[in-house]
Amino acid sequence: MPNLTHKHSIKFDCTLRRFQIRRIYQATIQPYLFTTILLLLPLLAYGQDEATLRVIVTSEEDGNPVLGANMILKSPDEDTLHVGTSDTDGFNEFSNIKAKEYRLAISYIGYQTHREQVSLEPGETRVLNTTLSVSTEMLDEVQIRVAGGAARREAGRQTITAEELGRIPTPGPGGDLTMYLQTQPGVVTTGDRGGELHIRGGTPAQNLILVDNMPIIKPFHISNLFSAFPQATINSVDIYAGGFGAEYIGATSSVLDVTLRPGNMREYQSQVASSPYLLSFQAEGPLRQDDQSLMIMGRRSIIEHTGPVFSGQEVPLDFYDVMGRYSIQRPGISCSMTAIHTYDEGQINPYRQVTLDWTNTVAGSRCLGYSEQFDNTFDVTIGFTNYSSSEGGIDRNIRTAGMQKGFLRLDLEQDFLGLTFDYGITWELTRILADLDDPFAEVQEEAGMRFSTLAASIDEIISSLKMYATVNWKPNDYFTVEPGLAYQIKQSELSASLEPRLRVNWKPDGTERREISLAAGRYHQMMEGITDERDAGTVFYVWTATRPGEPLPRSHHGILGYRRDFGIGLEYNIEAYVKDHQSIPVSEWTREPGNTIRTAYADGFTYGADIRFEVDRYPFYALMSYGIAEVTYEAKAEDLVAWIDQPVFSYNPAHDRRHQFNFIGSYQFGGFAASVSWQYASGRPFTQ
Repeated sequence: MPNLTHKHSIKFDCTLRRFQIRRIYQATIQPYLFTTILLLLPLLAYGQDEATLRVIVTSEEDGNPVLGANMILKSPDEDTLHVGTSDTDGFNEFSNIKAKEYRLAISYIGYQTHREQVSLEPGETRVLNTTLSVSTEMLDEVQIRVAGGAARREAGRQTITAEELGRIPTPGPGGDLTMYLQTQPGVVTTGDRGGELHIRGGTPAQNLILVDNMPIIKPFHISNLFSAFPQATINSVDIYAGGFGAEYIGATSSVLDVTLRPGNMREYQSQVASSPYLLSFQAEGPLRQDDQSLMIMGRRSIIEHTGPVFSGQEVPLDFYDVMGRYSIQRPGISCSMTAIHTYDEGQINPYRQVTLDWTNTVAGSRCLGYSEQFDNTFDVTIGFTNYSSSEGGIDRNIRTAGMQKGFLRLDLEQDFLGLTFDYGITWELTRILADLDDPFAEVQEEAGMRFSTLAASIDEIISSLKMYATVNWKPNDYFTVEPGLAYQIKQSELSASLEPRLRVNWKPDGTERREISLAAGRYHQMMEGITDERDAGTVFYVWTATRPGEPLPRSHHGILGYRRDFGIGLEYNIEAYVKDHQSIPVSEWTREPGNTIRTAYADGFTYGADIRFEVDRYPFYALMSYGIAEVTYEAKAEDLVAWIDQPVFSYNPAHDRRHQFNFIGSYQFGGFAASVSWQYASGRPFTQ
C-alpha cells in the first residue's frame, strides 16, 4: 500500500495533454497514407553504377554466426573506406558502394583475421560466406574491445552476450537473463518472489519481450532468480530501458529483444547439471553438418524439496522451462523453428495462502533472406503465443486470465539516395480470456442506467495492424541520425496511434572512443494489464483492450547519454532520462486490496540518472554502477474512490526506488572463474 503522505513534485509535459487526432482521420486517411508509403519504398531503385556486398560470418568452432565481427572494406588506392559490424545473424551489408575492386578484412577477438579480394560489377549483388578460424597466437596487447563488456551501449540501449550473463553468479548452473537484469540501475523488483520487473519507472505490463521476434508475456520465473533464457541458449539480448526505435510497437516503457543461438552445426554435445535450486539438461548437434542443427534444453526447480533441508523452512515454489530449436543455414537464407514452454506455481506470501500459477507457450518460425537473387534482404516471422495464469486462495475462488496471440511479421530493408530505409508490417490476432468471481465485475452508471463494462467472464478477439519505417542517415563519420515513425491500428474500432521516434549519435572525434547519444519518442499501448499493486501477495494480471472513448495508455521518453572508452579496458557511461506516462490504469483504492480490478487513470512521471564504470582487463573484470531515480503517480481522488480530501493526489508507487548501487567482479584462472555480485539499494514506499 503506498505511503499516503503528500509530496510536492515537478511535473513536465512534453506535449499538450489533451491533444488527440480526430478519430475519423485516424481510421481512414492515416492508415492508407502510411501503407502507401510502405508499399512504394521497395519500388525505389538505386543507381546501376553501384553495387551491394553482403557478408555472412560464421565460427569455425561450431558453425554458428559471429556477433560483433569488425569488417573493413578498402579500395586498393585507399581512397574508399567502409566499416561495418556483423549482427546477431552474423550478417552485414555494404550497400550503394562503387562497383570496383576492394580488399575486405574481417576480425574478431580470439579468431584469425580473414582477408579477401572482392571485385564488384555495376548493379551486382554479391554474397560472401566467411568462416573465421580460431587463433592460436598469444597477443601481448589487445586494442580492439568487442568480446569484453557490452557489445554496444548508447542512450537507453545496451547489447549483451552470453559471456556477459556468465559473469553474474546464480544459484544454478550457468548465467541467466533475470539475474543480469537485476544488476542494472533502474531495474526494480517489488520483492524476492513474483517474476516482476519494473524498468525505469514502468510496470511489467508496459514491457515488450521478444524472443526471435516472437512476443512472450511473462518468461520470468516466480523465484525472481531465473527466466526462460539461460546463458546456454542465448546469442545476444538488446535491452532498451527506454527510447527504443519505431520497429518496437506496443509498449510504453521498455523492450527486451532476445536472440537465441542455433545449435552446434559441427559437433554433438550434451550436459546435465545440478544445484540445490534446480536441475538442467541440454543437448545439441548437427542433423546435417554446416546445414541443419537441433538444440533442446530443459530445467526443473528442486528448491521445494531441498529448501527445508538448507533453510529449515518451507519454500513453496515450483517451476520449469523447456526449449527446442531447429536451425537451417543455407547460402542466401537462414531459418529457425523455435518452441518454448514455461510453468510456474507457488506462493509469494505464504501467510496469505494465495497460490499463483502461470504458463507461457511460444512457437514459431523466422527466416532471414539475403540471397544474391534478392534486391533487398527480408526478415519474416510467423508464430503463436499463449499465456495463462490463475490465482486461488483461502476464499476458495479460482480466478483465471490469459491471452492468445497469432502473428505474422515482415521486416524489409531498402537503400535509396545513400540512405537505408528499414520498414515493416505486423498483423496480430489476439484473444483475451478471463474467468473472474463477482467482486471483479465492474458496474458503471450513465444517464441513470447501470451497465457492466467488465463482466465476470471475458472472451474477446482483437485484430490489429502495426507498421513502421526508419531512416538511417549517416552524413559523415561523426553523426548518425535515425528518425522513425510507428503506426498501429485496432481494426475492430476507430483506435489508432501515430508515434514519431528519433535516435541521434555523435562521435566528436569520429571514432568509437567517445560518443554522445540521444533518444526520444512517443509510445502507445492498445492492451493493458490490470492488477492491484497495493497487494504484495499477488502478481495476478487481467489483460484487457482499451475501450472505445477511453484514452490510450501512452508515454514520452527523453534520454541523453555519454560514453567514453579509454582503449585500455576502461570505459564509463552516464545517462540522464525522463519518462512521462499518461493514462496508466490503476486499481481503485478499495478498503481491502486485491479484490477488484475496477480502474482509475493515473499519470506517472519518472526522472533519473545512471553512471557506470567498467574495467575489462583479462583475466579481471569489474563493473560498478549507481542509479538515482524518482517515480511519482498523480490521479484524481474521485477516480481513485479513496479517502483523500484533495482533488488531485500524488503518491509514489511500490516500484519507486531512489538509490541503487551495484558491483560485479569476475576473475578467470586455470579454466575456472570466480564471480561476485553485490547490490545496495534504498527502501521503497511501503507501509504496514
